Amino acid sequence: MALKLITLDLDDTLWHTAPVMRRAEQACYDWICAHCAGFADLYSLEGLRQYKSELAECYPSLQHQMSQLRFETLRRAAMQTGCDRNSARALADSAFAVFAHERSTLELFAGAEVMLQQLATHWPLIAVTNGNADLEKVGIRHYFSAHLNAETIGAAKPAPDLFHAALAHAVVEPHECLHIGDHPHHDIDAAHAAGLHTLWVNLNESPWPDAFASPTLQVSALSDVVEQITQWQRQLSH
Repeated sequence: MALKLITLDLDDTLWHTAPVMRRAEQACYDWICAHCAGFADLYSLEGLRQYKSELAECYPSLQHQMSQLRFETLRRAAMQTGCDRNSARALADSAFAVFAHERSTLELFAGAEVMLQQLATHWPLIAVTNGNADLEKVGIRHYFSAHLNAETIGAAKPAPDLFHAALAHAVVEPHECLHIGDHPHHDIDAAHAAGLHTLWVNLNESPWPDAFASPTLQVSALSDVVEQITQWQRQLSH
């Protein structure tokens, strides 16, 4: 079996997401509090997160549109302070721009960029993610032939839509594709269910949860990814 495509998760596969999100949300909150009178009196940062969750429950169409959901949360919250519609929209636009900048200002895991360089010389790469990081700002967009996310596709992993979209984009069959990701359910089990081979990035060396289909390959360091795939391909060719 000749491998013709690699799909790759981003958040917590190439970088540690939690501190990035905390910093981005704090910067966004600080900005809008400084520019919208009364905002801090209405919402703490945690209160704003809760309001965002409530909006997602009320408007299911926004559940996979994370950027739009965050913008709408900011816009509606600004209107609750007494801002008119135009002012609230302008404030939300600017506050979200602060968030987006911080969301894509991040540090790759050790070995991540070298891995991307090596993978991209051998196979087409497609990013498939539930997140909304800007790969141009991160500085790695040029390694990927496509960047697909839940917002553009309209469904988040573990739904199969992102995998199906990647296969269609590259015009390959599921068995000709390997998915690389960190999440046992959203990445490995979901990709397996879609017919893809899988490589689990297990940087914390956690035990595999038995409830899910086992990965084809596994690494505990990104520097081992290319060699694992190469050895696997070599074994299959014999």
